[in-house]
Amino acid sequence: MRHKLSWILAAALAAAACSPQVYPLQMVVRQPSTSGLTLVGKNASIVYMDGTTATDSLFDRHVASALARSLEDSYYDGAEVIPLSHIATPDSIGVDLMHTLVMETGGDVVFLLSSSLGNPSLGANQTVSHAASPDSAYVFQADVPVQSNLYVYDSMGKDEVLKYKGNAVLRSQVYNSGIVTEDGLRTLALHSLSPEAEVVGERIARRFLSHWKTDDFPFYYFDDYSSEAWFTPLQDVADGKFSAAVDGYSLLVKSGSNLKRSCACFNLAQVFYLLGDYQLSARWLDEAEKLESVSQAPLLRKRLASHLEK
Repeated sequence: MRHKLSWILAAALAAAACSPQVYPLQMVVRQPSTSGLTLVGKNASIVYMDGTTATDSLFDRHVASALARSLEDSYYDGAEVIPLSHIATPDSIGVDLMHTLVMETGGDVVFLLSSSLGNPSLGANQTVSHAASPDSAYVFQADVPVQSNLYVYDSMGKDEVLKYKGNAVLRSQVYNSGIVTEDGLRTLALHSLSPEAEVVGERIARRFLSHWKTDDFPFYYFDDYSSEAWFTPLQDVADGKFSAAVDGYSLLVKSGSNLKRSCACFNLAQVFYLLGDYQLSARWLDEAEKLESVSQAPLLRKRLASHLEK
């Protein structure tokens, strides 16, 4: 979670009345990916199928590695936590296979990848000026068609397998000795696609990466003898110290009038929403409304509905 804060709370507190006040805390929050999938609070794993040729499998291994890095950068602060594995090409791909992969890999979300490289189209093999070695004395351009299929299963979402298909023509410069048969040149072209495979993996990942949006999130506070107890957890939220904020608001839930306890429950619900724990956020929002009606509840309820109905 990232935050963006532009406020002087002390001045706001000084001007506030003893009734509950609302401060619209401005935060930069994670939004779902264009696919609708999120990996927040989930483990992920990537599996690629053994292709019909060794070059297909090698290509997919590089695609899977790039996909993993992109997802790790977006969801796990760059930590290398997404395991890669491979399986023989199955007879069919459905929820039963995905259930098995969830159990075997430990991923709540499983990405299953399969690519097929087509016959390379070869350009003219030309000499290289000042070649570094005899093996790179010549170079030609190769265009290689590739078809990729990606199957995605979220064991914490709907019990369904999502399928994505893509086609592309990859272009690479292939260095060689010049003493190679045409079949040999095609084999070199297929083996030279590692950098292009990395690009394919990054492109696939874009569909599943988070987007970020700046928005206002209202929090209640009181300007009375208890103002410091309300100020401290609010400052903790602004600083990204969510565990400390939960502790602070949890204390406020336990005492005071129904109105104050309701406001503290609402603030807890807001913190858990920002943490991405929508079930717990909804429970605290329910507690808030049982104690006292709070004006900001409908907005949070609407935000929660967009997550809980999926």
